[in-house]
Amino acid sequence: MSRYTLLLFISFLLVGVGILFYQYRSFRSPLLFLSQEDPIVEIVVANPQLNAIPSIDQPAYESMASADVYLNDAGFGLAVEAGNQVRFYPYQILVWHGVVNDELNGEPLLVTYDPLCNSGLVYRREIHGEEETFGVSGKLWNNNTLLFDTSTESLWSQLTSEAIQGEFTDTRLDRYPSQVMTWTQFKTQYSGEQVLSRETGHVRDYTQNPYEQAEYETSSAIWFPLSEEDTRLNPKSLVFGLEREGIVSAFPVDSWSEFDTIMEQMEDGDILQPSFWFCWASLHPGTEIYSLND
Repeated sequence: MSRYTLLLFISFLLVGVGILFYQYRSFRSPLLFLSQEDPIVEIVVANPQLNAIPSIDQPAYESMASADVYLNDAGFGLAVEAGNQVRFYPYQILVWHGVVNDELNGEPLLVTYDPLCNSGLVYRREIHGEEETFGVSGKLWNNNTLLFDTSTESLWSQLTSEAIQGEFTDTRLDRYPSQVMTWTQFKTQYSGEQVLSRETGHVRDYTQNPYEQAEYETSSAIWFPLSEEDTRLNPKSLVFGLEREGIVSAFPVDSWSEFDTIMEQMEDGDILQPSFWFCWASLHPGTEIYSLND
């Protein structure tokens, strides 16, 4: 190998290492910024491009019979009701998009799902009385997806509903009632309702879950940094979180089938939030763990 060739090879090698280092810094290094309430909040950049995970802004729907051709009977999703209309939003689709900007019976709704936290939540898509559109920012806070509004690009925690950076900091979105259920449960309880269509305008394999392929849900691995880790439960334990009169509690369950037992202990106005334990605990330090056997 000539000296010129060797120098050229070393130059390409250094450039390659530099690119990899830059990508690592850009995609995985936490950003620290000052907040009004918290001295330092850590945000991890998983992808620097807004809406790299594309939101569904013009959702289409298909019949239950059509959706039944490909939906997994044991697969979960969100059932949302407004007036006499009910829709099912399968996680099989939401895992690829994270956000659906929708309207149901005149209600502007924001349907969200975060696969890292296993949290599916629905909000009213309004801020200070004005209808807003949201997307996936590509940033994470304690492993939870940060959404952004298209008007100001403020960052919103998908699990806590609060804007933590930007013009709307400390503003909260209003929760809209929804229920997590399997496709089989939805088919049993409803008939003739609408299902979010796989015709999203994007090319995705909606029969596959990339997180299952990585065995994410079955392992204890936490992919991104946490501000605080609570080891009282297994990180991937499923919990239903509850905030009531300033007290934050979590109901750990072994399976989604225990949801009805939890609901029997709820009071009017209570809203439960499903999540993996490690996400809930890091965003709600000091959570009381409530056993179903107590």
